[in-house]
Amino acid sequence: MQPLADKSLASVIDIKAFTFEYSEVQDRIRLSGNLYNDGQEVSFWITRRLALRLLNAAIDLIERTSPAVALAPSDHRSAMAMFEHQSAQLALSATVGLNADFIVTKEGSGAAPEPKIAANILQRLDISCKNQQYKLSFYTSSTADVVAESSIDYNQLHQIISLIHRGAKVLDWGVSDNLFLAVGASEYTLQ
Repeated sequence: MQPLADKSLASVIDIKAFTFEYSEVQDRIRLSGNLYNDGQEVSFWITRRLALRLLNAAIDLIERTSPAVALAPSDHRSAMAMFEHQSAQLALSATVGLNADFIVTKEGSGAAPEPKIAANILQRLDISCKNQQYKLSFYTSSTADVVAESSIDYNQLHQIISLIHRGAKVLDWGVSDNLFLAVGASEYTLQ
């Protein structure tokens, strides 16, 4: 496997499909881009620290970028965010959308194809939003420049958040079962 090429030698990689895999040896989530398609492949390790920061930031991001959540009374925002999160997951499972999967494996089990390149530790993931379209910019410690980008919609953002959350639960990183339930709040069932 070759390390990720220097940014000065390559253009920013456009990620069209995501694969999430847990490595028991690394105790990290591996996010691979374009593993199953013809795009240029890229692979990152998401550390526990970054995953927990992303999940906490995701709650705020959803509250700020979702009109329904932003307009809901403050004591119902968590429930509305969870409703939208579950609705987005259902919508994506019913349609052809973002190609994303989460595979839990032991190192070397062969459940997922081995990426052709070595995974770099993901240092930073910036998420910007304009008109319910999200741009994800991936950074590694080896360069200050963007290594890869992906443009996704609101439902696809929820799917990525869900896959990182699922990985954090599988890895027993201390996340709650309900990502959007505020501390001390009651669970709601919205129908």
